[in-house]
Amino acid sequence: MGADTSQAPVAAAAGTSGGIAGKECRKLGYSLYIWVSDDSLECRCSYVPHEQGSMITLDELKDFLAASGVKEGFIEEAIEAFAVKAAAGQALSMMLVASGIPPVPGKDGWLSYTAQPSVTVSEVVDEAENIDLHNVQTFINVMPGDEIGRIIPPESGTAGRSVTGQAILPPPPKPLNIKIGDNIRTSDDGTKLFADVAGRVCTGSGEISVAQEYVVAGDVDFRVGSIVFNGHVEVRGDILDGFNVTAVKGLRVNGNIGACQIKSDGDIFLCGMDGMEKGTIECGGSIKANFIHDCALVECAGDVIADVELHNCHVKALGKIVVNKGAIAGGSYTALQGIETRKAGSASSIRTTLRAGFDYRDMPELERIAGELEKNTVQMEQTSSFQDLEVLRNTRAELTEKLMAIRTLSAEKANPKINVKSILYDNTFVRVGLNAKEKVDERDGPFSVIENTIEGGLRFLSMTSLDVRAADIEMAFIREAARKHPIHL
Repeated sequence: MGADTSQAPVAAAAGTSGGIAGKECRKLGYSLYIWVSDDSLECRCSYVPHEQGSMITLDELKDFLAASGVKEGFIEEAIEAFAVKAAAGQALSMMLVASGIPPVPGKDGWLSYTAQPSVTVSEVVDEAENIDLHNVQTFINVMPGDEIGRIIPPESGTAGRSVTGQAILPPPPKPLNIKIGDNIRTSDDGTKLFADVAGRVCTGSGEISVAQEYVVAGDVDFRVGSIVFNGHVEVRGDILDGFNVTAVKGLRVNGNIGACQIKSDGDIFLCGMDGMEKGTIECGGSIKANFIHDCALVECAGDVIADVELHNCHVKALGKIVVNKGAIAGGSYTALQGIETRKAGSASSIRTTLRAGFDYRDMPELERIAGELEKNTVQMEQTSSFQDLEVLRNTRAELTEKLMAIRTLSAEKANPKINVKSILYDNTFVRVGLNAKEKVDERDGPFSVIENTIEGGLRFLSMTSLDVRAADIEMAFIREAARKHPIHL
């Protein structure tokens, strides 16, 4: 075994050991190379036996390591194995014989979120697992006063030890460097963040803030997912079937809405909606649209204004229901403050029901009482017993009193009036005031329908604005009737 040949791979190894040349220890029978890594966490040895002289012993190896400054982290099994192989005349390269303790880094300051995303998608654990891919929203909703998160101070690390016996300090941890943006306030000690407004938490470019508006540049689809947002939402495209949107402060949709559940405490503006008899709208403000088709339910605390058409929907409003250019056709429509449309019903005689002057929240009880009154009327017509007739009359009086009590609660805002500008088609049912639902024959407009409190039934008049209350119009008729037929005491 030639000396030059055996030393060549060791010299090559020295050139790849982190740029630090190893220390060479020569004796007649061998050459020992000792390398300490750049970070002083490792000591490695290479060994080249010579043709003449004795091989290295374990004690010699330890002495050379100590002379090279290696004091700690010895791997006894590795050192013994190195000595045994070297004594047998084996060439050895870069064997690890000592290892230090690396420092444990500290933890930089960070923001621990208290508030959590309103809607999240589950991680896929099993391919067979049923995941609703409509729900992919991950942003955080907050309300005024909500705690957003807490700034956690940096945590120190733990020092390590080198193979040369020196402490290795970890890099100092950094405090959280974040700018407090709009609509966020901090606690007195600066460690807690609170929302000043309703909205979503936004982070970016080293800043955290609460945005009151969420703008979707395109469609609400699988890319965006269903939305739950405490502020105002603007959708510049469409909302596709099956994607639901809850926007607490208001919603504007520049495109159309499919079979979706739409909710807002504020106003809702949309181009159109085809609910496919499944879609719903719940609105705490007013609704403005070009058209709304086939919605299972539209509940609105304000006005429902459609420019073109309401078709085959069930609409309930505490304000007015107005269609400017087209028709209200098919379905049922209840408005506390009156209904106005160009056409009511359709030429194909689709069944359409219009109710004006009713608070839809009272409708279940009103319908129950109305049914009892109809039943009472039939019983009064059929009975021949004076005693039974008196009981039925008393029952009727009680039902009427309950009916009047319900009507009195909403009388201040109620306007039991329906305006038809062009035509009311056959198979259209109308109910205003205390009247029962009544089917109206086809009739050309323009006209207004109010309750005839003097003779019962409906009163058809020349059309006046919904701003003119039905009660004021009817009072004029009552006064005229009193003038013509005064009551003499």
